[in-house]
Amino acid sequence: MRRISKLLCFIIIVLNTYSITAQSAPITIDGLFDDWNASLTTYTDTSESLTGVDLLELQVTNDDEYLFIKMKANVEFDLTDDLVAQQIRLFIDTDNNASTGYDIQQGYGSELGIIFKDLLAHYNVVPYAELNLSSIKLRAAPTVTSNEFEIAIGRHQIPDGVHPLFPSSTIKIVLKNNDNSDNLPNTGSTFSYTFDETPVTPYTPIDLVKANPEHIRLLAYNTLFNGLDDANRVQRFESIITTIQPDIIGFTECWDTTENTVKSLLDLWLPTGTSQGWYIEKLGGLITASRWEIIQQWQSLTRQFPVLIDLPSSYPTDLLFTNAHLNCCDADAARQDQADQYAAFILDAKAPGGIITLENNTPFMYSGDLNLVGYAQQLITLKTGDIQNTANYGNGAPLDWDDTDLTEQNCLQADERMGYTWRSDGQGFPPGKLDYIIFSDHTLSAQKSFVLQTEVMPLERLTQYNLAPFDTINASDHFPVVTDFSINENLSTTTNELAETTLYPNPTNGSVTLDLKTTDHYHIQIVNTLGKTVMTTAITAQSTPLDVNALASGFYIIYIKNSKGQTATHKLLKTN
Repeated sequence: MRRISKLLCFIIIVLNTYSITAQSAPITIDGLFDDWNASLTTYTDTSESLTGVDLLELQVTNDDEYLFIKMKANVEFDLTDDLVAQQIRLFIDTDNNASTGYDIQQGYGSELGIIFKDLLAHYNVVPYAELNLSSIKLRAAPTVTSNEFEIAIGRHQIPDGVHPLFPSSTIKIVLKNNDNSDNLPNTGSTFSYTFDETPVTPYTPIDLVKANPEHIRLLAYNTLFNGLDDANRVQRFESIITTIQPDIIGFTECWDTTENTVKSLLDLWLPTGTSQGWYIEKLGGLITASRWEIIQQWQSLTRQFPVLIDLPSSYPTDLLFTNAHLNCCDADAARQDQADQYAAFILDAKAPGGIITLENNTPFMYSGDLNLVGYAQQLITLKTGDIQNTANYGNGAPLDWDDTDLTEQNCLQADERMGYTWRSDGQGFPPGKLDYIIFSDHTLSAQKSFVLQTEVMPLERLTQYNLAPFDTINASDHFPVVTDFSINENLSTTTNELAETTLYPNPTNGSVTLDLKTTDHYHIQIVNTLGKTVMTTAITAQSTPLDVNALASGFYIIYIKNSKGQTATHKLLKTN
């Protein structure tokens, strides 16, 4: 009877074995999934009635370096956390032998068992080893909640120094959610995959030099605990920043670093050729550096620092840049509040009055270490203006000037098909995307973007750009994130502007006159460089004197809006 039972089990397993002829593919681990298509190996689960996270689909492919796996579920969850109850685990029979490894399910002997939430893997060889995820070269995206995740596992790893991870060209894969006993495939079935050694199209490395000198290069860079003050690291930063040649920089984690320190370094590393040199402003741990004058700043947002940059006359407009470093780790509520604040700030900037009023179609960009490792809603709010706390911040609305969503630039590694911006192999978490660049695509076009990781660059590329193999990892656990922008030529900030208006005398030590050319109802607002409104008035006239005697000496912006919504802006210098 026992022999018959074993034979029946064998027959059942054979009949329910799902084996696929592989198709290699050039997959990019960036959380976008646009390179996964129906032609790739796909296993779809049978219809089930389950509570919690229901595993629906598994796709598999490979290139020479990685095994790629994409999973899909019925609801969004966090792969490496329990924001939504789950115990997702991936088991691979790496030698295609059910009698070796751990008997995880009928027909499977699992050599590799990845417990995502515990940030570890079981290596069921002899002797057994518990692995950190970096030892199997695991990469995953996105880092926020999603109903889909893509994973890469290094094909040529030897995690314990003895046993190759994939000794067989054929493997068996099973995905489990121990929270509700969901298996994919179900018990009694197996899913086999055979590696395809057909070469994929090689990745084309990204040239680090701007394609056009007129493009505005933005660098977002977390310096890791005051890295610009660290004598052991500052030379690495010099090598990286002089290679990148940015125009605007948003530095984060500069808690104790001073403006003077950053200015001295940048004036030495990247001379502007002007007497002023670099312009530097600081708020908390955020330092913003610009080749061009920073003429206004706002300090009311939590862990976010907007500034207005006076671009040269060759550009048609000023530029609003916000440097951000949102709360870390499990502080989802704080991050959402900060995202709500920024959305409300931009909506205020698009309308007259409030703490900020921008000229129509002023380009704006937002970047920094956003620490997005929890709910995806925080990123959704930053892009769409979907404010969650409407009681405090008002109703949300689309943020761009044309009432559409902002764009998140997909900055990929310059030398490999990956989108992660942070990597610290000793901390347990797989590399992830923590640093973002978001912008108004109505006013700006992203021409080139990249994440620089010198550790994966070939020697000839390092030599070409005067970089050393371990520059980036020895500088910070975050990589520099870069995007080049052009201002859209079909836009004009003057389409809704008042006809020519004049302000005189300027500079002034007392009163000034606004000549508005035509009689109308005007709203006038004077704002200081910190973004604080210091004076407002409403007039119905063609011209009016403004008494500014009470204002402290310094630089001010005067905003004017008429009854038709047309606007004008003047810069005013008040002297003693």
